[in-house]
Amino acid sequence: MATFLMSVFLATLSSCLAANIVMIPMCGRSHYMFVSRLGQELAERGHQMAAIIISVFFATLSSSLAANIVTIPMFGKSHYMFVSRLGQELAERGHQVKIYVGETQTYAVNNSLVRVFNDDNFAPVLRSASTSSPTFKSLSPRQEWQMLLMFQSVYCDDLFSNTDVMEEISHADIIVGEFIYLCSTLIADKFSLPLVLISAATLDIPSAFAFGLPAPPSYIPQYGVSLSDKLTFSERAWSLLQWIILYGSYIYDTCPPYEKIKAKYAITPSKSIQETLGRVDLIIAQMNFLIDHSRPLYPNTRVVGPFLASPAKSLPSEIDQFFQKAGDEGVILVSFGTVVGALSDSSLKIMAETFSKLPQKIIWKLKPNDISKITVSDNIKLLPWLPQNDILGHPKTRLFIAHAGINGMLESTYHGVPMICSPFFGDQPHNAQTAKRAGFAEVVDLEATSTEEFINLIQKVLTDPSYREKAKRISKSVQLLPRSPVMEAADWVEYTQAQGDLQYLRPRGLDLPLYKLFLLDVLSVVLLVSFVVLLVIIIMFTSVIRCLLGSSRKEKVN
Repeated sequence: MATFLMSVFLATLSSCLAANIVMIPMCGRSHYMFVSRLGQELAERGHQMAAIIISVFFATLSSSLAANIVTIPMFGKSHYMFVSRLGQELAERGHQVKIYVGETQTYAVNNSLVRVFNDDNFAPVLRSASTSSPTFKSLSPRQEWQMLLMFQSVYCDDLFSNTDVMEEISHADIIVGEFIYLCSTLIADKFSLPLVLISAATLDIPSAFAFGLPAPPSYIPQYGVSLSDKLTFSERAWSLLQWIILYGSYIYDTCPPYEKIKAKYAITPSKSIQETLGRVDLIIAQMNFLIDHSRPLYPNTRVVGPFLASPAKSLPSEIDQFFQKAGDEGVILVSFGTVVGALSDSSLKIMAETFSKLPQKIIWKLKPNDISKITVSDNIKLLPWLPQNDILGHPKTRLFIAHAGINGMLESTYHGVPMICSPFFGDQPHNAQTAKRAGFAEVVDLEATSTEEFINLIQKVLTDPSYREKAKRISKSVQLLPRSPVMEAADWVEYTQAQGDLQYLRPRGLDLPLYKLFLLDVLSVVLLVSFVVLLVIIIMFTSVIRCLLGSSRKEKVN
């Protein structure tokens, strides 16, 4: 009887204390296993007090792990979009994120995460630059790099000159900067903060030498060498020469402007500029080896997919109606991003004539002042802005014609849409050739092509299934990832901040002089010893021969 009453009592108690408990583990299998084990036990018990403890535990954990994260994008809308996407992900996880941009970057002011600094010195430099000017287009790759460094150094100096901003940054827990913009390495070194660099584009730029990233010229083509990684003898020789030129550009072009800033603001005077620029805990690269060349990477380099690409959302009604009118021929998207002003009037005319002769619908992003320059047919819709990612994700989108900006190219491959690239400057020619080598794109020079040639190229990409198949394969490789690229990148930022110092991932070889790194001292000793041994053997052999010959002569004389 007592046992029965106790059972009833416990059952009643369990019923009274039963609660609807929501458990939210952090991403990762180990976290899931840890939390689910507790959840299973609670499901068997149902105690309300346990639910309260869990809520308090996770609230306390979230509060204790929240970090003060400073992100420093380079000037330019595409760079801001790339960095701010990661910043937004980190902010949604409960971190205090600040994105520092200059006053000239007006497109960023509406973001609550943005902190604006005075960039009065950079403003006139920005106004003087025009990507559509013939002078800019005629620059060599090295001259383009030198011009970019000049912009970077002025922009970086403006940031350092804002004492209030620097005071705020000094209280950060971690710095997130861009691989192409080394100002963040100076800031991290000045305040002894962990540093994560994120790379939107190729790693094969002079900045890569700051971190000693391996790029063997024997099978990784440098700029302008070859589309293949199967290099002939002459191509390997040319690739080696280009590697030497890039290294020289790092030493003589990249380091000096940052060295001036380092000296001006007394940043770790005991260190050389190479030591300061090479100070990084983790590099996160937005890469896909179905597009880029497979290459060796150090443990402090992590490869993720595209940040900005995402599943398509519903299109605005105006654009959706335009798509509904498209038949089986589909729609071609034309967008040159933030460099749309680089299109000449003649290029606009050729494009308009070409598109008017196509059976597809054309949705074309153009600046308002360019829209008034051309007359278009009924199958063309001109817009000053459009949701590029969502259009690329529409099932009726057949082709993407663009300038080969890295973000647009990765969005295109994410949705499996082939491309025609017309690059202008910077990393765009490299991206275009990389896309062509990967098999999902063709390259055209809009300044040199004719209407007929352009039509034939479009028809080639549309009718040859290999282009779409290659794009779909790349798309599948990204969409099968267990974590979205930006979430994985945020995981690594959190990991770096929690660890505080990932220098143990940095190979010791990066600190060695070249003669030690390539064992030249050891080889020299081995060669010297070998030479001495060989010389002794030759002397001994010569002496023996002479003795034998001498004995033979004496016998003949006798």
